[in-house]
Amino acid sequence: MKLRKLLPLMVMFSLSVSTSFASQFIDVTSDTYNKIWSVGQSYKTDRKLENPVNYGVELRSGAGGAAVLVTPGTIAKYIAYSKDERLIFPGEAFKSAVVNSNDYVYIATYAMHLKNPLAGTVAQQLPSQRLLIEKDGKYIMPEQMNSVIYDAMPHSYAIEYYAFPKNVVLNAPYTIKFINGNGDKIEIPITAEKIADIIDKENNLVYKTN
Repeated sequence: MKLRKLLPLMVMFSLSVSTSFASQFIDVTSDTYNKIWSVGQSYKTDRKLENPVNYGVELRSGAGGAAVLVTPGTIAKYIAYSKDERLIFPGEAFKSAVVNSNDYVYIATYAMHLKNPLAGTVAQQLPSQRLLIEKDGKYIMPEQMNSVIYDAMPHSYAIEYYAFPKNVVLNAPYTIKFINGNGDKIEIPITAEKIADIIDKENNLVYKTN
C-alpha cells in the first residue's frame, strides 16, 4: 500500500487512541471548575446521594473493604449537584481549595450498608483504621485532606479520606494496603494498566451528563 493511502489510516488511528483514553486526571482551574460545575448542576444520580461511587472511581468493591479514588474534578462535580440536598453551601473558599488542590488525589475507604432482611436493621459501619501505599518495599504514608474540602464531602458509609500526591498515585505499580474496621488487612494491587483505566473513568465521571 502506498504511503499516501496509509496516512489517512494513521491519522484516524492516532485520533481514536487520543480520544479513547485520557493521559492525566483532570486539572481543575478557575475555567474548568466553572465548566464542571455547570455539568454537575443539572446532573441526577440514580444512586443514594452519599454513596461513594457517585464521587469516586471504584478501586475495590465488597463489604469487607471497599475503596474509591476521588479527585478534585470528581469532587467539584459532586458538590455541584449534591449541595442543596446535603445542606452544603460552598462559596469561594471551597472553589479556591479545589483549584489549589490539583497536586493531590484521595483514596477513600468505606463500608457498605448491610441490612438484616428479617429484623429490618442496618449493621453498624466501621471506618478503616489505617491506609498506606507500598512501593518497591517502602511505605508511603497519607496526608490530610484539605479541611475546607473535607467539611463539604460526605461522611456517611463510614468513609475515610486519605490524601496522596498525584504523582505518587500515578506512579504504578504499587499496592494500596489498609486495615478495615473489622481489623482485616486489605490489599489492592495497582498496575499501569489499572491507572490508565482509572484515569479514563475519572474523566468520564466528571463530564458525564444524564
